[in-house]
Amino acid sequence: MRTSIFLMTILTILFSCSNEDDSQNIVYKEKYERRFIIFRDSLGTEVKDIGTVRVSKNNTLYRFDFETANNKHVDPIEDIEMEMTGSNSLRNVNWSPTKFIVMTKDSINISYQIGDSYWLVNGIK
Repeated sequence: MRTSIFLMTILTILFSCSNEDDSQNIVYKEKYERRFIIFRDSLGTEVKDIGTVRVSKNNTLYRFDFETANNKHVDPIEDIEMEMTGSNSLRNVNWSPTKFIVMTKDSINISYQIGDSYWLVNGIK
């Protein structure tokens, strides 16, 4: 399942090329609703739910807070530096296959792992 979400993320990036002027970019939104969230913490506790991703920005650093429909706790992802890409989206700086976040105006895709904890979030408006 992690592989399929990663492949969907890559395909979304490849086929979302847009020739929009970056000065008119409106990618950053504070709230992405009705997203599918999978989270596993370092103790093996797993959450599979729908919910909302709240994104906050402090200077150049982003924070991703997760609210699930069943009010289960999901740790936030903090202090992530994002950069503009040529496809009119924001992507985390120094990304790798285990640390990948992409935001567009209408979607957010997260495949992120820290130690034994991981987050998988995928949603398109």
